[in-house]
Amino acid sequence: MNAARRALRLPTAILAAGVTAGLLAGEPAVADTVLVADPTVRNVTAYGVTAAWSRRAADGTHRLVVTNAAGVPADAAVRSSSVPFDPDLGPTRTNGRLVVYSRCKTGSATRGCDVYGYDVATRAERRLAVSSRTRSEVGPSFFKGTLAFGRTGSRGGLYVAPDRRPARRLWSGVTDQTDLSPTRVIASNAATVRISQPGGDHARTLRRGTRGEEAETVVSSPVLARYRAFWLVTSRELASPDPARSIVETVSVRSAARRVGRVGRPFAGAVNGFALGSASVPELTSGATGISQVVPLLVIPG
Repeated sequence: MNAARRALRLPTAILAAGVTAGLLAGEPAVADTVLVADPTVRNVTAYGVTAAWSRRAADGTHRLVVTNAAGVPADAAVRSSSVPFDPDLGPTRTNGRLVVYSRCKTGSATRGCDVYGYDVATRAERRLAVSSRTRSEVGPSFFKGTLAFGRTGSRGGLYVAPDRRPARRLWSGVTDQTDLSPTRVIASNAATVRISQPGGDHARTLRRGTRGEEAETVVSSPVLARYRAFWLVTSRELASPDPARSIVETVSVRSAARRVGRVGRPFAGAVNGFALGSASVPELTSGATGISQVVPLLVIPG
């Protein structure tokens, strides 16, 4: 859900307000830092020094949060949503920042959905041209004029719309999360993560989720750096009261023969999104503790 990232410099205004989270069970050397202590946050995304996410307000609706130039988070001046926002932050061709997300019919995250964009500089929201009257567009991502998104209906699947050109379907099937880099597009649903070049060439499946009688693994939150792909794998035992555990997996996008590896350690619990930092590894997470900085940074396998 995040476009290819440049250096993510965590703003001192957020860091000053942060508190240190408790040590992870069984891993006493690790202590992620809570930057925004709000258990309702979801779907963090970042590009450069800007970050965005969704939060639930006291009235039960959801708000889009965007950090300003000083790094201070605030609700964007856009309509609230009955379901969490699914934001993706990407650069414009003039190096501005655009947050894209879907808006759906009240109470649904899949029906009656259109793609909207929020310009961070002008603080203006607009409905984007890829939106259709008869089908839903969900899970959008943006990079320098190009949009990727999932579309439902008889011609459902993953679509990519290059700047000022019609959208093209790359593959069929349910797609609810996407991300873009200059050379790749990645997409997922709960069962599969797939990747290809923006034109659809060299498509391949990177990971599948599983579900058995006793346990399940769910794949989500695909994220691209320039030369690597990342995604979350969340595992839980269906009959167990223990919380789910989330890890990040990664693979080089340069060769189909590269093996998938696990990035560093598990998180403290299930997280629902992450964003890359300056080292092109997961550095921000959204989850039950709020928005957190990963400390120490996770290590990419060799």
